Amino acid sequence: MPSEDDAQARGRSQYALVSAIGIDAEALVDFASRVWPDRPPYERILVSWWRYAAPGCAAAVIHQSTGIMVGLCAGRPSEWVVAGQPYPAVSICDFFVDAEHEGKLLGRRLLRHFEAPGRLLNALSISEIAAAYLGRMGWRGPYASSLMVMPLPRIARIFHCRMVRHAGLDLADYAIAGGKIPETLRADLDRIEAASAQDAPAHMRRGASEWSWRMSIYPDHTYRFCLAYRDAQPLGYVVVRAMTPGRSRQIGRLRGALMTDLVALHDDPTTLRMLGARAVAMAAELGATLALFVTTAPSHRRALAAIGFVSPDFPVLGRALARRAPTYMWLPRGPGAGLAAENMTMTFADSAVDLDL
Repeated sequence: MPSEDDAQARGRSQYALVSAIGIDAEALVDFASRVWPDRPPYERILVSWWRYAAPGCAAAVIHQSTGIMVGLCAGRPSEWVVAGQPYPAVSICDFFVDAEHEGKLLGRRLLRHFEAPGRLLNALSISEIAAAYLGRMGWRGPYASSLMVMPLPRIARIFHCRMVRHAGLDLADYAIAGGKIPETLRADLDRIEAASAQDAPAHMRRGASEWSWRMSIYPDHTYRFCLAYRDAQPLGYVVVRAMTPGRSRQIGRLRGALMTDLVALHDDPTTLRMLGARAVAMAAELGATLALFVTTAPSHRRALAAIGFVSPDFPVLGRALARRAPTYMWLPRGPGAGLAAENMTMTFADSAVDLDL
């Protein structure tokens, strides 16, 4: 029986690993039609986030004898804080291999392209097939996140107005596009991250630089921030944006809003509830019929459920949400070796979901 080393050697001679940025549009659409036969229009791949990022963010596999693209893996760069220490990280987002070229260890080759000493590899929102493959490669998981929904935000916000006024917090709103973040907001985002770094669960570092990078991918996206203060000290923030029409098959023609992120120092429940209520109001202002949020943090889940978000615990509808909730995994090596599922905070901000939708 051929050894794994033999398979790897043949794979290297028959297949080339290249930056996906250099693949032309026709080849990308052809690849999408083969790996997503039930998910037209295939031209959606042409607006994938990694096409607007640095070349190292996505790798492709080319079958050398035919010249066709047969594999893709995209990795969203970030920095994570684990036990108070920062580490470079990559979140695997798009991971596909043409079924006709399986068994060649191409998936392993793509994933190892993103491995590096001292780097944390993780994933949020990947397919069941990809999750099974990662599990065979030693990744931990998959673990279920919580998908939460606020139906009809324009009605729900009526009940939140009084609560926000009596919370004893000062709120400040910003609408940001094109990556141009005002200096006051930049400073407060960095202050919140610095204050939370030491005692917060393992999490992606969410400072001004991270938000600037995200906004540079699609400069036409407008992000709405709301920051909470007490005695002029920033305590946390929530970020909302309108979903791009036609990008989500699940909500169809409905107008949706994503709560991209929700952060409160020490996971303070009052701050989380007030920011959640303000997010509902912002979704209403965007004309959304649904506001969506994904989290792995029980504190987020409790706070949002308390203000009316439908959670996976909700009868009937909750089961449907649970089936659609993204799963998360990580490679338990280097900075990921000591991590546990209950000690990681991930939201839409940690994956390409925010960018893709």
